[in-house]
Amino acid sequence: MGNNPLVSIITPSFNQAQYLEETILSVLNQSYKNLEYIIIDGASTDGSVEIIKKYENKVVAWISEKDQGQTDAINKGFALAKGEIIGWLNSDDTFLPDMIEEAVQFFEDHPEMGLVYGAANYIAGSGKVIGKFPAAQTSLEKLKQGYVHIPQQAALFRKSL
Repeated sequence: MGNNPLVSIITPSFNQAQYLEETILSVLNQSYKNLEYIIIDGASTDGSVEIIKKYENKVVAWISEKDQGQTDAINKGFALAKGEIIGWLNSDDTFLPDMIEEAVQFFEDHPEMGLVYGAANYIAGSGKVIGKFPAAQTSLEKLKQGYVHIPQQAALFRKSL
């Protein structure tokens, strides 16, 4: 992985207009700039498409079509992603402004790492932080036992994985 690797972020969405713009802006306003943003919408009927169109010149790709649900949408996005590092951000979550930059720096400092994650905030519908999701070191053995302390919304991984 070279310096300043391309990062691909995918947002799967379906009828999340009330949160979608804040999610989009949290990606587009990242301090890390070498990123491609892909939005996969499941044919929303709530105004989501109009919100996406507002930012279509800043996203690499967007699709709005009926799909088989969130996993299908994420996989469509992964298929389009060209980044060395990828992740997804659900349409009712947000990134903190330096999240991607800090993760990329960690990947650069630790080339043996395939997955980077940190703590995440629980946010009410109003946007107010109401708690923390504490990330914790895990292992394959712990994962098999149900010990999952990886907040997906604060995780990025190498596409090669």
